Amino acid sequence: MDISFNETNVYRRYPKRWSALFLSLVSLTFLVSDWAILYSSFGDFLLAFAVLLIFLLGKVHIDKKQMLALAVIFTILALTFILSYLYNDYWFSLQRALLSTVKLIFYSVSLVLIYNYIKQNQLSPSFLRLNNGLATIAVVIGILLTLSIYLDNLELPHFVWTFTRQDTRSYLYAGNDAIVRTRSLFSEPAHLGYYLNTLFFANVMDRKVKTKKTVLFILAAGILLTLSYSMILIFVLTSMTLLVSRMLKGEFAWSYWYLAPLVLLGALVTYFWDFIDVTIIERTRIILSGEDGSANIRLFGAWEYVEPDRLLMGNGIGHTPPITNIYAYILSDFGLIGFIPYLGLTLYVLMNSLPAFIFFVMMNMAKGGYLNPAFWLFLLFVFLYGLTKEQQQDRL
Repeated sequence: MDISFNETNVYRRYPKRWSALFLSLVSLTFLVSDWAILYSSFGDFLLAFAVLLIFLLGKVHIDKKQMLALAVIFTILALTFILSYLYNDYWFSLQRALLSTVKLIFYSVSLVLIYNYIKQNQLSPSFLRLNNGLATIAVVIGILLTLSIYLDNLELPHFVWTFTRQDTRSYLYAGNDAIVRTRSLFSEPAHLGYYLNTLFFANVMDRKVKTKKTVLFILAAGILLTLSYSMILIFVLTSMTLLVSRMLKGEFAWSYWYLAPLVLLGALVTYFWDFIDVTIIERTRIILSGEDGSANIRLFGAWEYVEPDRLLMGNGIGHTPPITNIYAYILSDFGLIGFIPYLGLTLYVLMNSLPAFIFFVMMNMAKGGYLNPAFWLFLLFVFLYGLTKEQQQDRL
């Protein structure tokens, strides 16, 4: 049995205005997901307003399959919570577990409600165009802040970053004053890259919106300016996978327009070669030699919090320190009870789209934080644009 509300008269009078407000709230949530306030983030409050708006407008809808998926999530939460409370003899904070459980329930329900609102009202193209506009603004802001730092004018960056990190480690590459990494409104460059990669993926996967090449170029430039190794790698591999996929299907047609961005990109690479040599070429050599601590932590260190004695139930929701790997996060917090279903979701993505699967796995291994709205909006974009009926029919 589906759950559906009757839409209100207020919504019927101004459907476009309410939808515009709703899409704006959801889109802005991603941008301010790193802004901390009241032990939460600005993104959480915007997301809460968006969900509240759905209820007030009577646009609530959850179908049977989604109810089953939510039931699985709630069952996992209940099982791991009870088992951790009864048998976790190391350390278990009841308050932390309760707050994290409520937060996860809110995120999962929000994902379903927002997805259904956008799908039922055929707002996917509008939602993507709105996010493209905001992403362009975010890249421009990031460039301005980066230039301000190079000019030793820290007043503007510190003002913009009032609710997030202001330390030099968040924007200087390895403490080098000569190399500033663009982070825009986010707490660190990798988070900006995570946001831009999500939108780049949505644009190249979507068949309904003909995204302007300039938008794709701006997104790509923004990712490169972060100088985040993991995010640039994801961007390159995603682009190559999609290009090969479309060439095999005979969908790729060469256009002389591509020469313009390629020439511009080549000029940028030449101009910033010293930066690229230090942040990409040299970093690759260090990673391959096993000397890179950050890469080792992301690939191997994140799994150190998985306790063999609590492999079934995990350490408890919200009890793992911040790590940059969702898979390790879930196994550590929820044990096999939560890890196996998430692997099932990963396989579901693989069965529907190989490019989406590769992107999904890489993004999950590059950033943690499942108790942050950014992760759930990443899932929203994957479901909206990477797992559409068109993608299922034309999968590689």
